[in-house]
Amino acid sequence: MASNANKFKCILHSNDTERGVIMYDDMTYSLLVEMVVKKFNLNPNVWLNLSFNLPSFDTQLDITDDQDVKNFVDCASNTTDGPTHLYVGQPKKTEARIIPGPTGILQAALLRKNADVMKGGHDNVMPTQEYVRKIIEDVSEDDYFTRGTWLRAIVYLHVEGVMAAGCLGDMKKYCKTRKLERVIGVIMSCKPNALGDLIVTLKDPSGTMRGIIHYKVFKEEEGYARSINVGAVLILRNVYVFTPKPSNHYLNITLRNIVKVFDKETIF
Repeated sequence: MASNANKFKCILHSNDTERGVIMYDDMTYSLLVEMVVKKFNLNPNVWLNLSFNLPSFDTQLDITDDQDVKNFVDCASNTTDGPTHLYVGQPKKTEARIIPGPTGILQAALLRKNADVMKGGHDNVMPTQEYVRKIIEDVSEDDYFTRGTWLRAIVYLHVEGVMAAGCLGDMKKYCKTRKLERVIGVIMSCKPNALGDLIVTLKDPSGTMRGIIHYKVFKEEEGYARSINVGAVLILRNVYVFTPKPSNHYLNITLRNIVKVFDKETIF
């Protein structure tokens, strides 16, 4: 905070907990998120619902970006009716997927924005409308890329310092020495073969590709037999690409290639 910033008092609410804090009028969205996460020991990878109201008003106003924070600061630092109340919430565990339609696109955009805030602070954060634009670009006729499973995988990579990029539709660019360094894909279909391997079709925002998951994956990791199914998201590394013809590519997936599996019931 700047040394010449003005102070004001605010009351924070999270569930049944209430805490008084001193804030400064040069507060930003990323600093506000960081503060409330620490104050209430919240999950930094789950979207925060922030809103505020003044003692003289019944309406709560949402806080989703720096402009909303500026509005909050202006109201809170100039009111004479007592401390401003700021409410903090996180989605319940029963939320299994993003709401369909335009509301879901905005919700998904806000989730990605929060992930960027927690990853790198204010400097890495775009305006909310830019996140909405990118979500719309990523979404195809289905909604796999706005579901909690996909978004949780994206956040996992962000925390690891990795930018998720579609590669399945561009082998010339991403396939080096017959391997893909990193793959993140949704399982669109799967069926076992006679050897016990699982034949899958993976999809990312750039395209689709078939693959074979070796039977030892399920033999050595019992949990994968339950979690690797249609709708699950796989994060893979150093995957060998078998190319019997120039236009046909198959992923050869073994246990050592699997970084993380997010089953279809994963929530954000």
